Amino acid sequence: MAFRSAFFVLVAASFAAFACSASGGGSKVGDDGADGVTGGATGSGGTTNIPGGTGGSAAILEPGTPPDAGADCDSVLEVTYRDFSEAHPDFEMDFRGDVVRRGLVAPALGADQKPTFLNNVGCPAEPMTPLACANWTVTTPTLSTAEAFAQWYTDVPDVNITFEKQLELTETPPGSGEYTFDSTSFFPLEPSEGFGVTPAGHYTGKNYLFTTEIHVKFGYRAGQLFTFRGDDDLWIFVNGKLALDLGSLHGPELGTIDFDAQAATLGISPGQTYSMDIFHAERHTDGSNFRVTTNIACFTDVIVR
Repeated sequence: MAFRSAFFVLVAASFAAFACSASGGGSKVGDDGADGVTGGATGSGGTTNIPGGTGGSAAILEPGTPPDAGADCDSVLEVTYRDFSEAHPDFEMDFRGDVVRRGLVAPALGADQKPTFLNNVGCPAEPMTPLACANWTVTTPTLSTAEAFAQWYTDVPDVNITFEKQLELTETPPGSGEYTFDSTSFFPLEPSEGFGVTPAGHYTGKNYLFTTEIHVKFGYRAGQLFTFRGDDDLWIFVNGKLALDLGSLHGPELGTIDFDAQAATLGISPGQTYSMDIFHAERHTDGSNFRVTTNIACFTDVIVR
């Protein structure tokens, strides 16, 4: 998104160890740089659900046992990217964005484990919280219709093209217990993939206009945080409930899930395993930023279609 929002999400002092470093001010600019994304098999249409899907507690652990002890998990996340063209009404809109907006999606995942359209305008975010609205309003739609939004995270022939890749969180610095993925030029799809350079003929030669979908499980231990900084839309659900809402077209913005502070709202307790479902969209030029910082060391991938 080219418009640089003045809005930013404030993170409490306890989050300081996980605060993201700035990746440049002003408008979004498509910098060159490694995106740290690997893989790339294409496909579209219905694929089979894999057992062990998301939504709620998956296992209760013995007292005193670390949630990730002996688990088949790591910090490499399986990612589904869907490429779109500017023909889609929600991508490369005439509206170039303003601030983070909340209330665009329902506060709980749908039965298909995907976000559900709630409103096409939403409300300006209250910067002191991960979910609340500010006491002023916006009026310009940032989404078109529920039908169009339903295509973002679903394989639809001739509308999107699907790619399965990986995204690796790296312990930085080694031994710190802090895992990061950071790209100020987040273009996981090559110019030769999907719809190619989009918008068509764009001067950067980059493949914009895509969505990112990740489904994992993690063992919840007290003190865990998950911080995201980027653009455009970002919704994270934990235990099937919305935990972080950075919706709409905006510049790089920051938000943190404090699992302890939000435990009651999310219905989670330390020592159990829960789902985390991450949905992101890059839908306007001229830049793409994606940074994750967390002290969760171990994720188990779940495939949802």
